[in-house]
Amino acid sequence: MNFGEEFSLQVRLANKSYHQYLYKFLGQMDVPYHYQIILLLSRLGGKLSQKVLCEHLSIERSNMATIIDMLVEKGYVTRAVNYRDRRGRLIVLTPKASEVIESLEASFQHFEANVTNEISWQEMYSCLRVLKIINNNLHQLSQQAEGEKASLVLSD
Repeated sequence: MNFGEEFSLQVRLANKSYHQYLYKFLGQMDVPYHYQIILLLSRLGGKLSQKVLCEHLSIERSNMATIIDMLVEKGYVTRAVNYRDRRGRLIVLTPKASEVIESLEASFQHFEANVTNEISWQEMYSCLRVLKIINNNLHQLSQQAEGEKASLVLSD
C-alpha cells in the first residue's frame, strides 16, 4: 500500500472513530453535526460573516445558509446587521451557545485525557502540522485543477 492509500484509509477511520466518540458526548445536544460553526464563532470573537465561516470551514455558501437557519431556529446564533458591509449579515453567538461550548470543551478535555495518553504533545502537534500542510496542498491542487478546467472550456 502506498502513502496516499494508507493516508486516505487512516484519515477516514480516524474521522469515523472520532465522530462516533464525540457524538456520545454531543448526543444530548441538538447540534452534533454543526458544533464546528459554534466553536469557530467562539474562537473568533463570537460574531463573523457567513462568508468568513464558509472560507474557514470549506462549506458552500448555500449549505452554510441552511445550517445557519437551523442554528438560528434552535437559538444558538442570531443574524445581526454588519455595519461594515450592509449587504451582509453577521452571525452572532447567543448565550445558549455558551452552554454548548462548555460541554464541547469538557468533551475535548476528556478526549485529550483518555485518547491521547500514549502520544506526546510533540507528536500531537506534529500530526496537526502535517495534516494542515496536506490539506493546504490538496486545496491548492484542487484550485489549480479548476483553473485548468476553466481554461480548457474557454479555449474550446
